[in-house]
Amino acid sequence: MQLLRYGHASAILLLLTGSSVGEAWWQPRPPVPATSKGTLTLLTGFGPEYGEPGLLVEVSPGKFVGIAVGGNAAAFTLTSQGTLSTLYTFLASAGPVQTVVQAINARIYGTQNAGNFSLGLGGGAKTYPPPTGFPPVVSIQLPDGSLFGTNAAGLGHNALVQMTIGGTETILHNFSATEGTPYGLPIRASDGNFYGISAVASGTGQASTSALVYRITPQGDLTIMATYPDGRPGYGGGTFKEYLVQASNGMLYGTAALGGKNRGGAIFQLSLDGSYKLLYEFASSVTGLPTFLTVASDGNIYGVAQGQYQFGGPSSLFRVTPAGQFETLQYLSGLQIGTCPRWLTQGSDGLFYGTTMSGGEGIGTAWTWNLGLPKPLPSLSGLLPASGKPGTSVIVWGENLLGATGVSFNGAPAVMFSNITKEYVSVTVPSGATTGPVTITTPNGTAISQIPFTVE
Repeated sequence: MQLLRYGHASAILLLLTGSSVGEAWWQPRPPVPATSKGTLTLLTGFGPEYGEPGLLVEVSPGKFVGIAVGGNAAAFTLTSQGTLSTLYTFLASAGPVQTVVQAINARIYGTQNAGNFSLGLGGGAKTYPPPTGFPPVVSIQLPDGSLFGTNAAGLGHNALVQMTIGGTETILHNFSATEGTPYGLPIRASDGNFYGISAVASGTGQASTSALVYRITPQGDLTIMATYPDGRPGYGGGTFKEYLVQASNGMLYGTAALGGKNRGGAIFQLSLDGSYKLLYEFASSVTGLPTFLTVASDGNIYGVAQGQYQFGGPSSLFRVTPAGQFETLQYLSGLQIGTCPRWLTQGSDGLFYGTTMSGGEGIGTAWTWNLGLPKPLPSLSGLLPASGKPGTSVIVWGENLLGATGVSFNGAPAVMFSNITKEYVSVTVPSGATTGPVTITTPNGTAISQIPFTVE
């Protein structure tokens, strides 16, 4: 299994060969303009006792969990003040992937060579060996307790997999050769379907000539929504990580790390009915290579471009509006922040929290980026169940629910409730409740359910 596909992209670029690739890399470069919007603040450096940090997941206001690899691989917690602590140290051969999700039972789920694992925030690890021998990289968790992810092991072991919180796995869809290798982490969109990016191999080995966006229904049926050139012949599939996000307008947005006419990378838009539009093309691979995207509280999309520091091209942070207006906001200094950003997420305080996988104070760093954006407002999407008697336990789900301070049923306050994750609050229907909307109050605002809870 090739979990190294989540490794350091800039290092891989040093292996480039071939005249067409060389020409793309060494063509004259435009000067990098000076720009600095927002304030970057170093939180901490990661030494060899951790390794290079991955995606940060906020588990309570101002507290994040992540996975670091490359040194002694470890799960860690990090506060918004920069306090770094070890949550769990993996075996030397474990090979954990740098992305995790927090499920409905509040445990952190991730992937390692031998299978999936979960970690309690207070300690305690569980492992779940996959029946196929190829564990999925979980990226989706639902209120019924199911998790979803893709394995991209090649040799016919490419699939979207459903997993229970107890570790039981079921293959939802096996990818054929024409459906590609699903290296990017899938998302679940507002229509209830799963969307992701695959690399399509051609020629020998895993050389990739094109990419596609797929849709998989909850029943496992796959539709290819769009196919586009990803600009990377001669690269192994999965050399770059490209992801999708869904904005508030319902559109999907994604990156092609070496796409566009300049092979510097591109950003595209895709509607849920399959209408594809190229939004922006980077001028050069030296200052391009866009990977991760995230939708922020102002409705715009922010992301990282890894650049090629070894060729004089810094990495950068950018913003693109849903309509396609692009702006580079910040270039990163390798002296303090690092040289290879990979992940970016907005915290409940409105700040962006990011990690770099090389340079800075250690072999990677974590940092904040303050653009003065508003704090993310809470929103509610559903209730499970949507009816019941007083005393019934209900999962209320939505977005930005961390730090919930109050829950009410049609105005009747609930006494018993707990904030499980950023997306979920568990609450007991109070006595005296009547049929009507559920309201959740957080430090950032109040959200009201669009569907009523029916009191039986």
